[in-house]
Amino acid sequence: MRIFLHFKKQQLELFNSRLIAENEKFIRKEFSLEKSMMQLLIDVQDYFKQVGESSNEENISRLKIYLDMASGGIDPVKMERTKTNRRDMLRIACFYVLSQLGEHLDQALRILIDSIEKAKETLNQVILSAYQSKLITDTHIKKTDSLDKCAKLWEQFQQNEQIKLIDKKLKLEVLQQDINILLDQTLTKLKTN
Repeated sequence: MRIFLHFKKQQLELFNSRLIAENEKFIRKEFSLEKSMMQLLIDVQDYFKQVGESSNEENISRLKIYLDMASGGIDPVKMERTKTNRRDMLRIACFYVLSQLGEHLDQALRILIDSIEKAKETLNQVILSAYQSKLITDTHIKKTDSLDKCAKLWEQFQQNEQIKLIDKKLKLEVLQQDINILLDQTLTKLKTN
């Protein structure tokens, strides 16, 4: 199942903001940190499951196990039950989980942004080609002020055989909704210039 890229980006950015809040709890040494971190890990794992990214889902599962072991008084590195300095061991585990989760989220977001940027670049080329072919004018751009109008404009573009091929290529990477949003963003920039 393919997921709307802008939805995925929004979700990952939301998780990043929640991660920042968890980092702040870590700095303040809050006692509820491991519970809220576990909930964040559960939510992130559910998201990766929903979007079908099993390797990321597995990595988050490992972080959950790591945190759960530390919360239960077992040193996740030595695999031994600790009787002293348990709170320190838990803080170290929390720091490790926070940093690893941050890396996973950043990497997933980078990959997603790269996909969106590639699609945007291709779309920009289509718009330039449409200008050259007289398929679009400044008047068209000014009138295209909603996502529905962007979708209709894209349908008009598809009457051109070259653009129809580019459309198929784009749809291998992104959904039509992503194309409409990117087209709207690009046309908005052209209106302001």
